[in-house]
Amino acid sequence: MFIPAILFGRTSWWAVAADLRLHATVIAVDLPGHGNSARRQTYEPHLLVDELAALIADLRIPQAPVIVAHGPSATLAELFASRYAAHAVVTVDAEPDPPVDRPGYLQHMQPASVPRQYRSLATPTDDGCLLHAYRGCLQRDTASTTRVAANHQRLAIHSSPPAARLRPAAPDGRLIVYDVPGRFPQLSAVDRFTADIRSVLRPRNPSAPARPEPGH
Repeated sequence: MFIPAILFGRTSWWAVAADLRLHATVIAVDLPGHGNSARRQTYEPHLLVDELAALIADLRIPQAPVIVAHGPSATLAELFASRYAAHAVVTVDAEPDPPVDRPGYLQHMQPASVPRQYRSLATPTDDGCLLHAYRGCLQRDTASTTRVAANHQRLAIHSSPPAARLRPAAPDGRLIVYDVPGRFPQLSAVDRFTADIRSVLRPRNPSAPARPEPGH
């Protein structure tokens, strides 16, 4: 399951999803208020996570999912893994406390750095009010990494070297730095990103795959 960054739609995953469709069931969602998803009065992270779990259940997917989340949406991936079974969590350029004003946030994300052939896939919404509405995701709790990482594989992908406090806390957590401009490695290095996602698709114990049963 691919979750885009706030202000961006599921199209930001299309290049990778096209390459992965032969290897996995691929779900790319639009967060409420983005793309084809209607706006709401509230965007509480725990409600969004429960809806993502319901979507997986409705699709009758038998294995625990790999959750891939971009930017501030890493909060949703980590919360999902704390409430439901997850095979792996992949965070992409996740950093705490990004700018909350639209110009500053877009300068932080740098969609203009995406290669020209993919730039249309990283077009931000004009609704800057969504940043305030999603403040629960923007205020990322890095301590949640420690709480949930022991139950699943964890991979952190960064376009450039992150701050030391963002390195995976779990012993088996991996961090990969691409050294590419901007904060869209899934579009700046499509082949490499696809290969890294495929690396976490492999079950730890193929004879006993995890199942997506609710947690607490």
